[in-house]
Order: sequence, then C-alpha cells, then structure tokens
Amino acid sequence: MRNFIVTQDLDEIISENLPWKNLFNSKILVTGAAGILPSYMAETLLYLNENQNANIKVIGVVRNIEKARNRFSHYEGRQDLILIKHDICLPFTYQGNVDYVIHAAGQASPKFYGKDPVGTLEGHVIGTSNFLKFAAEKKVKCFLYFSSCAVYGNPSEKIIDEKFVGKVDSMNLRSCYPLGKLTGENFCVAYNNQYNLPFKILRIAHTYGPMMPLDDGRVFTDFIANILRNENISLNSDGSAERPMLYISDAIRAYFRILLEGKNAEAYNIASEEYTTILNLAETLVNLYPEKNLKVNFNKKIPEGYVPAEKNNPDTRIDIDKLKNLGWQQKYSIRAGFERAIRSFGVY
Repeated sequence: MRNFIVTQDLDEIISENLPWKNLFNSKILVTGAAGILPSYMAETLLYLNENQNANIKVIGVVRNIEKARNRFSHYEGRQDLILIKHDICLPFTYQGNVDYVIHAAGQASPKFYGKDPVGTLEGHVIGTSNFLKFAAEKKVKCFLYFSSCAVYGNPSEKIIDEKFVGKVDSMNLRSCYPLGKLTGENFCVAYNNQYNLPFKILRIAHTYGPMMPLDDGRVFTDFIANILRNENISLNSDGSAERPMLYISDAIRAYFRILLEGKNAEAYNIASEEYTTILNLAETLVNLYPEKNLKVNFNKKIPEGYVPAEKNNPDTRIDIDKLKNLGWQQKYSIRAGFERAIRSFGVY
C-alpha cells in the first residue's frame, strides 16, 4: 500500500500544469531508481499510468534489488515497472528502445565521502559515462542528469546563478562528490557536442521528504530519527551552517518542469527560497512536538568517520530565477515540509 503522504504528493505533482502527454507511450529508464529523489520520479510516472492511462514503461536500474523491491512493493506484479540490478560502473545494455534516461545513480550521502571516496568518484564519473553512451546509442529524446549545487564549492559571492564557475578544492577529500558531479556535467556537454545527445542538468540543493532512510547519514535524516525515537538532537558542530531545504514534491515538480519545458543543453538550479541554519532546523523540529520535551544540545565527542560540512558564506544565496522563469513556484515552508516528512512514518 502506498504511503498516504506520498499519495498526496503524487496527486499534487501530476496536477502541475505541464505537457505530461509528451511522456505518454514512452520507455523511461531511471538509474538509482530506489533512491529518495529518483524513486519519486519513477512513482510519478507510474501514477500517471494509473490516473491518465499514460502507457509509460519505467525501467529502474538499481544497485540493491531487494531494497528496490521493498521500495516499490506496492507495484509488485505490474507490467509498467521493470527493476534491473546493475553496477553503473559497468557497461549497460537493454534490448528495445528507450525514449528518456533519468540518470540519478551515485553516492550522495556525506557518510560515504570519508569511507568510500573512490567509489563516490567512480560512480559519478564512470557511471555517467556508461549511461551517456547508452543514451547516445538509443538516441533518446533527453538525458536528464542529477547534478548538485555542490559543484559551486564554497564561494564568497552573494548570488550564485548557473553561470557561476565553481571553486572546488581538489585536495579536499570531501570534494570527491562535487568533482564527480562536475565531471559528469562535462561528459554531458561532450556527448551533446560530439553525438548530438540532448541533455538537461539538475543542480540540486538540499532536498528532503517522506520515508527517507533514517541511516542515510545526512543531518536532516538524523534529526528526523531523533524526533521519532524521542531523543534530544545532538549537533556535531555549532550549527551555524545555512542550508536551503526544499520539500520533495516541490523538487519533483521542478525536475519534471525542466525535463518537459527546460532548454536543451543547459543547467538549472533547484533550491528552496527559504534558508535555515542547522541549529534553527533542529530547534524547529523540536518545537513541532513540545509534548516530547526534547532539547537541542552540542555533541562534545565527534563520531568516528564524521566529515564536517563546509560552512557557507551566510550571505550567499543560490539563484533560482531561471527555474522560476519556467513557471515553477515553491509551495512548502521548511516547517510544513518537515511536518509532512515526519508524519509519513505513521506516528502522528
């Protein structure tokens, strides 16, 4: 049975004024399909089949087939979803045509940056190369690449738009993620130039939503786990780093808007207009449930393997005018979005 919060989100997403019919009767391959963001895209496509007879076939390429089957358990037996276990660092083949590739696979959780920097780099570089080659062979209508606002590094500028050239320190271990994403972006440009492969790039900022794995390693999933377990929230820093936190249905509406109406061979920032410090986020979540009497404190002992996030310039903002000019608007505040995410676990 589909989660009730997810169902509400899907209703909202497919109600967006978009040319959804451009996707009808298509085969759409989604890499990393069991991940938080791409699984929502896959479910949106399947929900279009349920509600609009869209006749879309979703081909989900996943690393962990059991995780994927669990994530999509309520679709078991349906003919419009195919799950394929595959290591993206190996060449990929599929018999038959494919119309779109949504490439989202790759390690995104900071807990891997220190433990598996090689795997992080290889996934984003080799994996993207393999699926661009596949997409070029299939002559797809669009290759949608999941990149990140992390490609901008830690700039001192006040406004970061898509034309800004990032500043990423190649000698910093944590840079395995943004450098991998940057290389993937340039691979897209190269394939477009050499093989005329159409592509669009999503530069994604911090995004959260229902049913996130509580061991994901990102700070907001840790906080949600604390709330669900009735635990005080302990910070591993002073909590002053700021983040633009975007609720997942707002994000997915943006991804489909870019896929369907964005310009070919361009990148788009996707971020919340609302910013919060890590400390303010923790306090917001604690204050959502005053009856729990939870507190926010500071961890005196940093967990083993913890890789601290770089502090951003508090005056820096990610420019999303390019996305807004496509007609996108944010709906959920941080407070409302996190309340939905926590409710999705069925305890409130």
